[in-house]
Formats: sequence, C-alpha cells, structure tokens
Amino acid sequence: MAKTAEDNFRIEVWDREEKELVETISRSPDSSVSQAAWQAAIRRRPGMLLIHYNSRHVMEKLLTPGGTPVEPQAIVDGSVHAGLDVSLGDLREWHTLRAWCKNCGHHAQVKTAGLIRRYGKGALLSTVERALFCTSCDRGGPVRIEIHKLPRN
Repeated sequence: MAKTAEDNFRIEVWDREEKELVETISRSPDSSVSQAAWQAAIRRRPGMLLIHYNSRHVMEKLLTPGGTPVEPQAIVDGSVHAGLDVSLGDLREWHTLRAWCKNCGHHAQVKTAGLIRRYGKGALLSTVERALFCTSCDRGGPVRIEIHKLPRN
C-alpha cells in the first residue's frame, strides 16, 4: 500500500507490552490537527498506551492516566507515565507540565520549579493536582496535570 500525506501524523493505541496494535485513532497530514487529536486521545483513552508518530518517527509515547493500575515505573524511555504516583523530583529538565481545567477546558503551562518550591520535591503529582484549581473559569474548576516531553532540537 502506498504512503500518502495522510500517513504523516498518526496516533495509535497499543497493548501495554507494545506487541499488538489495538487501533489507529487518527491520521492527518497536518501537525496542528494531530496535536489536537493527541490531547483528545489522552483524555478519552484512560489506561492505554498511545504512540504519536510523524511518519515512522515516534514523537510522543504515553501510558494515559486512569484505567488499571500498573507497576509504578515512573520514567521509561524518557517519558513519564502520567497517572502514576510520580513525585515532582522524578521529573527531568525535558519534562513540562500542563494543567487542564475539567470544567471549562482551559489549559496552561505549569512551572515545575514553582511547584517544587511550594510543595517540595517529594510531593506526588496526584496530590499537587488536587490542590490546584482553574483561575480562568468562574467556577474555579479542578484540574488535571499532563506531563509532556520537550521536543528534541
């Protein structure tokens, strides 16, 4: 089968052992559309292993929050598996945090250094997540923290 522009960016769901492809969620020739689909896939596929590709190159790999618990191996292949009890001290310089409001969908970058100063290196992300709230919506909604890797240069 010939490759098309649709195959440039894709999001796949794999079993936890990464041996069997479960489904392909999205194919797109557009990076921005693919990034939006990636964020939606993280929210809608709890406890699943997602892989985001640009052609044959892995851009992001993530075991999504929720679902069945797994062994608390926090950092694997340079990716943090969100949803596990990861402490702020486990994060590396290439990890960034983004907080999403569960009510209004507003999202913002969160500075890890500021969280460490406030809560300490040993604070678990699950605990910090419960302490944060949205400042954008009038309801001050609860937030969910996502962990991302900075792109390679």
